[in-house]
Amino acid sequence: MAAGLSRRYRQQSGQHKLQTRPVDDNPYPLLERNLRLATAVAGRQVNVVLRPEEHQMIALARRYGCTVTLLASPGLGSSIAAGVAKCPGWTGWLVMLADMPWLQQHTLRQVRQMLEHADTVRPRWQQQPGHPVGFGHALRQSLLTLSGDEGASSVLARCPPLWVEVDDPGCVWDIDVPADWQKERENHAFT
Repeated sequence: MAAGLSRRYRQQSGQHKLQTRPVDDNPYPLLERNLRLATAVAGRQVNVVLRPEEHQMIALARRYGCTVTLLASPGLGSSIAAGVAKCPGWTGWLVMLADMPWLQQHTLRQVRQMLEHADTVRPRWQQQPGHPVGFGHALRQSLLTLSGDEGASSVLARCPPLWVEVDDPGCVWDIDVPADWQKERENHAFT
């Protein structure tokens, strides 16, 4: 999910957060870092939901062999519905937020593997619900009805997730403003 406007981040830095390079040793801008992560786990079965005006990010996603869904998104629910509609033959979907710079590959792999045993799967770190959230094909119709900014909380309320306990604080931390890079770095030890 990468169709957000990044309003708060742009107001403070003049740049979209997904085009920002992390303050650590990662040489890739945030979107590219997460494209590398997603394609390492799912190969070419990655669909990136982006705004139609984000030409550089669209080109980047296509260079990684990803399907691209273009949407002037009014919110996460609408983005999820559009992304699922674009890939009807998939057996399930991991809804991954593109603004999570510390998410680890093993978390994606665990959620993907456990999706074989449940209709919804969600990682949890120290009792905090994280991302990505996995949805099986049986929930396709429910995901297609999502709209606005609610995300998939209504689907999760009807079909509670199988929790996967992970040792990955990156599954709960995202970036909203430039200060988040340093704040999370100072508060937690990331490798």
